[in-house]
Amino acid sequence: MRRILIVIAVLVLGGAAVSADFSYTQTTRVTGGTLLNMTRFMPGAGQLKEPKTHTIAVKGGKMVTYDADSATIIDADAETMTQIDFKKKQYAVITFAEMKQAMQAMRAQLAQAQAAQAQQQAPQVNPLDAMKVTVNETGQTKVISGLNTKQYILTMEMGGAPAGTPPTTPSNKTTMDSWMAPTLPGYEEVTAFGVKMASKMSDLATPGMNPMAMFREDVAASVKTMAAEMSKMSGIPVYQTMTMTGMQASGPSAGEAAKGAAVDAAGQAAAGAALGRSRLGGLAGIGGLGRKKPEESKPAEQAAPVTLQPVVLMEQVTEISSLAATVDASKFAVPTGFKQVEHEMKKLAKQ
Repeated sequence: MRRILIVIAVLVLGGAAVSADFSYTQTTRVTGGTLLNMTRFMPGAGQLKEPKTHTIAVKGGKMVTYDADSATIIDADAETMTQIDFKKKQYAVITFAEMKQAMQAMRAQLAQAQAAQAQQQAPQVNPLDAMKVTVNETGQTKVISGLNTKQYILTMEMGGAPAGTPPTTPSNKTTMDSWMAPTLPGYEEVTAFGVKMASKMSDLATPGMNPMAMFREDVAASVKTMAAEMSKMSGIPVYQTMTMTGMQASGPSAGEAAKGAAVDAAGQAAAGAALGRSRLGGLAGIGGLGRKKPEESKPAEQAAPVTLQPVVLMEQVTEISSLAATVDASKFAVPTGFKQVEHEMKKLAKQ
């Protein structure tokens, strides 16, 4: 679902007629961070280190985005979107008209939820209130894969909790270091397809179907402000490094201190009991006979305070490669023998 909405947004907001073939590959890989280390013993954690690759291809009035597991085919002439699941050997088709109905249903459901929240007088918190987005064009240039690129650094920082909510952890920050080319050889075909899609899905630009209407007014305003800042990044990201940072506690915790004290106490008790038995045989501990006079307890040492230190949670690299002017036509068709199932977005329209 999320992938569908992203594809729609990119194409509807894209920017002139489709004539030739074009494809390129995008590869993303996690290169480090504490989250990778923390999950290394979890089942399937090894897959996190594996590069994730998908290809985007345009041929005539069709676009396909595919990887080893799935594919999404958009046919602007037939006005259909097809999702293919290679693992389950099944596919689902939805028309543009059905897609619009589904989005109307989603909007109606959101309006009902907002009305119910208003009746309960529950405070509406803008989750984007505390997020600050800035773009810095550094002026640095670099040639990557024969393409002239400029460096842009996008920073998204959560500076604390939104107004009206309890305080949370200190600020978390995501930085996107992007080397962007003005265009790619052949990329105009992708742009042209976006224009064609925009004409087919023009209803999405009307007040009743504006994608921004899916948000509350305050959230929509925040999204609009962020989009305006991000629009300063001109071009296509050829090589991009995303770094997520957060705060990590350092120093002994209260629980560790208590555990250490308990171990010390148990050891002292066992030593005392053994000493009593060695001196007085079986009489130790009976009616207090043979017990050592308890020593006055010593004040516990003050535990070092827990401090928060910045740490890299995850580092991820995404790069574009394999630009080609020829496209495999079979990628735009459902494999033989696959079973058709109902599209998830159609179910929304029925609710």
